[in-house]
Amino acid sequence: MKSTLIKSLAVVLVVAALSSCYGPFRLTNKLHAWNGQVSQKKFVNELVFLGMCIIPAYEICILGDGLIFNSIEFWGGNNPIAMKDGQVEEMEMMHKGQMYKVITSKNRMTVALKDSDEKVDFKYFPEENQWYQVEGDVKVMAVK
Repeated sequence: MKSTLIKSLAVVLVVAALSSCYGPFRLTNKLHAWNGQVSQKKFVNELVFLGMCIIPAYEICILGDGLIFNSIEFWGGNNPIAMKDGQVEEMEMMHKGQMYKVITSKNRMTVALKDSDEKVDFKYFPEENQWYQVEGDVKVMAVK
Protein backbone atom coordinates (compact mmCIF):
# COMPACT_ATOMS: atom_id res chain seq x y z
CA MET A 1 0.00 0.00 0.00
CA LYS A 2 2.91 2.33 0.71
CA SER A 3 4.22 1.92 -2.84
CA THR A 4 0.75 2.87 -4.11
CA LEU A 5 0.91 6.06 -2.04
CA ILE A 6 4.35 6.89 -3.44
CA LYS A 7 3.22 6.19 -7.01
CA SER A 8 0.17 8.38 -6.46
CA LEU A 9 2.35 11.17 -5.11
CA ALA A 10 4.60 10.92 -8.18
CA VAL A 11 1.56 11.16 -10.47
CA VAL A 12 0.27 14.20 -8.57
CA LEU A 13 3.66 15.92 -8.87
CA VAL A 14 3.89 15.22 -12.61
CA VAL A 15 0.33 16.50 -13.18
CA ALA A 16 1.15 19.61 -11.15
CA ALA A 17 4.31 20.16 -13.17
CA LEU A 18 2.38 19.92 -16.44
CA SER A 19 -0.31 22.36 -15.31
CA SER A 20 1.47 25.45 -16.67
CA CYS A 21 2.26 26.85 -13.26
CA TYR A 22 5.03 29.39 -13.27
CA GLY A 23 6.49 30.36 -9.96
CA PRO A 24 9.15 32.47 -8.27
CA PHE A 25 11.90 29.79 -8.28
CA ARG A 26 12.78 30.55 -4.66
CA LEU A 27 15.30 27.73 -4.22
CA THR A 28 17.19 28.80 -7.34
CA ASN A 29 17.10 32.42 -6.17
CA LYS A 30 18.48 31.41 -2.77
CA LEU A 31 21.38 29.60 -4.44
CA HIS A 32 22.00 32.61 -6.70
CA ALA A 33 21.94 35.00 -3.71
CA TRP A 34 24.40 32.79 -1.83
CA ASN A 35 26.65 32.65 -4.91
CA GLY A 36 26.71 36.47 -5.02
CA GLN A 37 27.91 36.65 -1.41
CA VAL A 38 30.73 34.08 -1.60
CA SER A 39 33.32 36.79 -2.15
CA GLN A 40 33.61 40.52 -2.70
CA LYS A 41 35.43 39.80 -5.97
CA LYS A 42 33.34 39.24 -9.10
CA PHE A 43 35.97 36.86 -10.50
CA VAL A 44 35.64 34.49 -7.53
CA ASN A 45 31.83 34.62 -7.70
CA GLU A 46 32.00 33.81 -11.42
CA LEU A 47 34.26 30.81 -10.80
CA VAL A 48 31.89 29.53 -8.10
CA PHE A 49 28.95 30.06 -10.49
CA LEU A 50 30.69 28.08 -13.25
CA GLY A 51 31.55 25.33 -10.77
CA MET A 52 27.91 25.18 -9.64
CA CYS A 53 26.82 24.88 -13.28
CA ILE A 54 29.28 22.04 -13.89
CA ILE A 55 28.27 20.19 -10.68
CA PRO A 56 24.73 20.83 -11.80
CA ALA A 57 23.60 22.62 -8.63
CA TYR A 58 21.71 25.30 -10.56
CA GLU A 59 20.10 22.73 -12.84
CA ILE A 60 18.95 20.66 -9.87
CA CYS A 61 17.51 23.73 -8.13
CA ILE A 62 15.63 24.75 -11.28
CA LEU A 63 14.27 21.21 -11.66
CA GLY A 64 13.22 21.08 -7.99
CA ASP A 65 11.56 24.49 -8.23
CA GLY A 66 9.84 23.70 -11.52
CA LEU A 67 8.54 20.25 -10.64
CA ILE A 68 7.94 20.48 -6.90
CA PHE A 69 8.10 23.82 -5.10
CA ASN A 70 6.45 26.07 -7.68
CA SER A 71 3.72 23.45 -8.17
CA ILE A 72 3.10 23.26 -4.42
CA GLU A 73 2.92 27.04 -4.28
CA PHE A 74 0.60 27.19 -7.30
CA TRP A 75 -1.84 24.60 -5.96
CA GLY A 76 -1.53 25.26 -2.24
CA GLY A 77 -0.47 28.87 -1.93
CA ASN A 78 2.80 28.35 -0.04
CA ASN A 79 6.25 27.15 -0.99
CA PRO A 80 7.91 24.95 1.68
CA ILE A 81 11.28 26.51 0.84
CA ALA A 82 9.94 30.03 1.46
CA MET A 83 8.00 29.23 4.64
CA LYS A 84 9.07 30.65 7.97
CA ASP A 85 9.86 28.54 11.04
CA GLY A 86 6.66 27.39 12.72
CA GLN A 87 4.46 28.14 9.71
CA VAL A 88 2.31 25.14 8.72
CA GLU A 89 -0.16 24.72 5.88
CA GLU A 90 -2.53 21.81 5.30
CA MET A 91 -4.53 20.96 2.22
CA GLU A 92 -6.53 18.03 0.98
CA MET A 93 -6.57 16.59 -2.50
CA MET A 94 -8.41 13.79 -4.24
CA HIS A 95 -6.52 11.39 -6.49
CA LYS A 96 -8.08 8.28 -8.07
CA GLY A 97 -10.90 8.24 -5.56
CA GLN A 98 -8.55 8.52 -2.56
CA MET A 99 -8.44 11.60 -0.34
CA TYR A 100 -4.94 12.71 0.68
CA LYS A 101 -3.85 15.28 3.23
CA VAL A 102 -0.68 17.27 2.45
CA ILE A 103 0.97 19.07 5.36
CA THR A 104 3.82 21.46 4.56
CA SER A 105 6.11 23.39 6.86
CA LYS A 106 9.56 24.87 6.42
CA ASN A 107 11.70 22.20 4.72
CA ARG A 108 9.14 19.44 5.44
CA MET A 109 6.21 17.85 3.65
CA THR A 110 3.96 14.98 4.71
CA VAL A 111 1.52 13.22 2.39
CA ALA A 112 -1.01 11.06 4.21
CA LEU A 113 -3.95 8.94 3.17
CA LYS A 114 -6.87 10.65 4.89
CA ASP A 115 -8.46 8.73 7.76
CA SER A 116 -5.53 6.29 7.78
CA ASP A 117 -2.19 5.92 9.51
CA GLU A 118 -0.41 5.63 6.16
CA LYS A 119 1.84 8.58 5.42
CA VAL A 120 5.06 9.50 3.66
CA ASP A 121 7.33 12.16 5.16
CA PHE A 122 9.79 14.26 3.15
CA LYS A 123 12.48 16.54 4.56
CA TYR A 124 14.70 19.05 2.81
CA PHE A 125 18.32 19.28 3.97
CA PRO A 126 19.58 22.72 2.85
CA GLU A 127 23.24 21.85 3.48
CA GLU A 128 22.92 18.97 1.00
CA ASN A 129 20.42 20.76 -1.25
CA GLN A 130 18.35 17.55 -1.39
CA TRP A 131 14.91 16.25 -0.41
CA TYR A 132 14.71 12.90 1.35
CA GLN A 133 11.87 10.55 2.14
CA VAL A 134 12.33 9.94 5.87
CA GLU A 135 11.03 7.19 8.12
CA GLY A 136 12.49 7.29 11.64
CA ASP A 137 16.28 7.41 11.28
CA VAL A 138 16.18 6.07 7.71
CA LYS A 139 16.30 8.53 4.84
CA VAL A 140 16.14 7.88 1.10
CA MET A 141 16.96 10.59 -1.41
CA ALA A 142 13.86 11.70 -3.30
CA VAL A 143 14.98 14.80 -5.22
CA LYS A 144 18.55 15.98 -5.73
